[in-house]
Amino acid sequence: MLVTRRARPRARASVRPDDAGSTLVSVLVVMMVLTIVALTAASVVTATSSSIAGVRGGVQSAAAADAGISAALADARRTGDFCSLSLASTAPRYAVTSACAGGRVTFTSTGHGADGGATTTRAVYAYTEAPSFGGAPELVFFNPAGDSVYFTNHVMPKTQGRATVLFPAGGLFECKTQVPANVFTAGSVKGQSGCTIDGDVHAGGANPADRRWAVYLNNSDVVQGDVYAGGAVAIGNNPSRIGGTLTLPSSAKLQIAWTDAGAATSSPKVFSGQANGIRREAVAPPVFDPWFDYAYASADWPGYDIVTVTPASAPYSCANIVGKFTTFWSSYIQNLTTNTVVDTTACPGIDTAQGANATAQLGVNLVLVANRFTLGNLSLTPKAGTDPQAWFVVPDPVADKAPTCTKGRTIETDAAIDVRVKTMAYTPCAIRIGNGGTWTGAMYAGTLDDGGTVGIHTHSLALPGQWGSGPGGSGSTGGGAKTLGALLSQRDIP
Repeated sequence: MLVTRRARPRARASVRPDDAGSTLVSVLVVMMVLTIVALTAASVVTATSSSIAGVRGGVQSAAAADAGISAALADARRTGDFCSLSLASTAPRYAVTSACAGGRVTFTSTGHGADGGATTTRAVYAYTEAPSFGGAPELVFFNPAGDSVYFTNHVMPKTQGRATVLFPAGGLFECKTQVPANVFTAGSVKGQSGCTIDGDVHAGGANPADRRWAVYLNNSDVVQGDVYAGGAVAIGNNPSRIGGTLTLPSSAKLQIAWTDAGAATSSPKVFSGQANGIRREAVAPPVFDPWFDYAYASADWPGYDIVTVTPASAPYSCANIVGKFTTFWSSYIQNLTTNTVVDTTACPGIDTAQGANATAQLGVNLVLVANRFTLGNLSLTPKAGTDPQAWFVVPDPVADKAPTCTKGRTIETDAAIDVRVKTMAYTPCAIRIGNGGTWTGAMYAGTLDDGGTVGIHTHSLALPGQWGSGPGGSGSTGGGAKTLGALLSQRDIP
């Protein structure tokens, strides 16, 4: 028999009041944890976004500062004028200033980001500066590159300090005597045994006459001061030496006692062997004023009497200012009582080498203008108690800032010259020096043909408008050009 059983209903779990409260607490705890996690995540996201924005602003300001440094360097290399730079830009936004001191230029660039943040970067570079020729140089010769000047005469000291000798066009200066001067040339300097240059030497090295060396010293050749060479340097055997520092480009050859000195920074033959006596860095080429064209005009000499000598003039004409029996010097010139210009350009020239009685004591300023001068048997001395000046001028009529020489327009000196008046010789052609004599003052010429041993007592003198505003001149010439060198340091500053 089939027995059917009914299923019993399940008993319901009984819930105590304290269990219900525990469940609620658990739920609340879970909710709090989730809330904290959510808030933390939001905070992290916010902080991360802010950090990203700050990093972006810092990157922008740093990039702007670097852009300012780059712009300053480009401007400095283009113009060579970087000691008081002031640049600014709005995209990117930066401001740059610069200052020079002790052969170093400091660029300070402040860049700004989009968030208003700022970065300041400071970069320090070395620089070199071409020599600045203070005052009117005493001896200036425009011998061209490839032309060699054999300087054998004794150049005597000027009244005070060292003289200045310039070769702006690149001639080779060959020396075999005492030169109490600074020598600046676009070309080269070469000792010929026994050359002593008391001052500094700055040689650009641009001279085909001696392709190997910018400065060559040997057999007792000495430079007492500093040497700046734009090319290779040789310091040979014997007592040849450089008393100051030697600066030459890192790529230039240096031989000492005919041995390659490589990257040496000291040598017994340079600056008494002191460390860093030899410096390898960029050498700025010397910078010179262009040729000074002087055509002559009487208006250039206010307050001077103007005397014109022609073939028909009296009492002196083209014929009787030369010759053995002329009294032009001993009578006329000696008896001048006012500053005077004597214009003889209507004549072939002034010649005192024909046995003329060319002797005069001068008590006033004298300007002699001629197509050429042949000076010999000439004695020009100052009267007692006076300090006169004299000019021997062969005009350059072409205003092209170059010595425009036509044949024969020279100034020649000979053995019997005794010029003790402070005197200037000017010609776009050659000054030719004979055997012996004395010259006191300055020379400015297209070329120097130095074949003798004339003693030159240098003294600054110039033509109207040359170095200054009036006769005698003043001021300075050439130089000052700066060349940017290597980076020394760069960093961000607070």
